[in-house]
Amino acid sequence: MPPTRVGFIGLGHISIHAHLPGLQPLVESGQVELSAFCDISEEALAEQSAAYGAKATFTDHVQMFEQAELDAVYINLPPTLHTDQVTIAAQRGIHTFVEKPVSLDIAQATGFARQIEEAGIVSQVGFMSRYYSSAEHVVELLRDRTPRHVQVSLFYSGKPVRWWTSRYEECGGSFVENTIHMIDLIRYFLGDIDDVSAFYLWREPGEGPEMMNMPHVYDVNYRFASGVVGNATTSRVLTDANGAGRREVLIICDDALIEWSTTKVTVNGETTFEAESKGREAFALQAAAFIEAVRAKDPSRMRSPYGPSLNSLAAVLGANASAERDGQRVALADVEASEVTWNPRHCAGHGTPTLD
Repeated sequence: MPPTRVGFIGLGHISIHAHLPGLQPLVESGQVELSAFCDISEEALAEQSAAYGAKATFTDHVQMFEQAELDAVYINLPPTLHTDQVTIAAQRGIHTFVEKPVSLDIAQATGFARQIEEAGIVSQVGFMSRYYSSAEHVVELLRDRTPRHVQVSLFYSGKPVRWWTSRYEECGGSFVENTIHMIDLIRYFLGDIDDVSAFYLWREPGEGPEMMNMPHVYDVNYRFASGVVGNATTSRVLTDANGAGRREVLIICDDALIEWSTTKVTVNGETTFEAESKGREAFALQAAAFIEAVRAKDPSRMRSPYGPSLNSLAAVLGANASAERDGQRVALADVEASEVTWNPRHCAGHGTPTLD
């Protein structure tokens, strides 16, 4: 079988440090050919095409789709830059990987999901946490147990590394931009979410790094379709304490307190799984699964296809909507139907002014 011809739209941090390295073993084995790179930065194009041997480079994604022969495309862009990339890929039958968050507009994302389904292409959203070996271990632990309660803790330390991840109107806040990974992971463990209620503590003018205009703290409660209830807390308070962060999931069953981290799982305090390294193997496993599904033309092989992943997006955008309404319960069905929305300009008056 000839190699799968892959294009990249966006050569930012996540492409350079995660997805391109994740694909490299498949390139070396002859399963993947990096056919085209697209970015608005000619410097990034020159540097990354030299590093990875892309056959062609473009500064316009429409030209890339028209001129490059592609079987699959990675769309790794900030959420506000998603326009017609998915639409063109679906129209051309090009299998599509989209980095999260796929959009800040649920109506836009729902439209893209419909186009993907109608085209019958393989799709994957970049929820790589589902590919941690530790996550698979938790799935096995829950197979014969009844979970009742879940708790997520994500305490960031240091400052955001990219300007757009500091801006509420550009990324939706840290809960949308990054905690969505953890929300998707607990959906992988426990199923879809029905309702959300949230309270945020906002960063005020003069507090924290100059460019940040996001909440300090996100405290979010969920009710799952299964009846499980849970809480997810994200903190951006530790901006001056690099290396002091924490990321964990606790799942409480009748007979077990299961604690998950990327490299370790404990049950009632006893270690039942420990990874050999902290590497980015989840990105490589995710890439291998995507390419395998593309080569088999089998969308069912993906752990986070675009359409079903919208519940994760609705869960975080719904949290924003609830926080803007002083903790009012929000049904995710109403978020997915665009009957309840959030306001990207709700940050006005908090932190640094919005970028107009």
